Amino acid sequence: MLRKPHGGVLPVKSFLITDADYVEVLTEIDIQTPVPDIIKERRNGRSFLFIGCRFRSAFAIYARQITKRSADVHYAIVDPQALSRNELCFLVEQHLTPIAIWLPHAIEMLSAK
Repeated sequence: MLRKPHGGVLPVKSFLITDADYVEVLTEIDIQTPVPDIIKERRNGRSFLFIGCRFRSAFAIYARQITKRSADVHYAIVDPQALSRNELCFLVEQHLTPIAIWLPHAIEMLSAK
């Protein structure tokens, strides 16, 4: 299952969602609310593979919430030269194993038949 939790423009392209809006949704009383039910059901005991994500600000909060109640180890395709010190600390803290592959090459590998 692929999920793009932010950055989409469908169905309408005439709105703007800021980091503040995003954080407000994530800090609701029930922080698991923004996580779709199908993901809540399927994540039990499974690992996540994050592709093309930067783990800073609001997305780090979302990544932390979505991996709750799932497997202990997760993976992230990252450009090690582009990672900030805080992102590297986040990867270690959240048990996200970095896979250092150039993103276009990773996509090519994942889509190969």
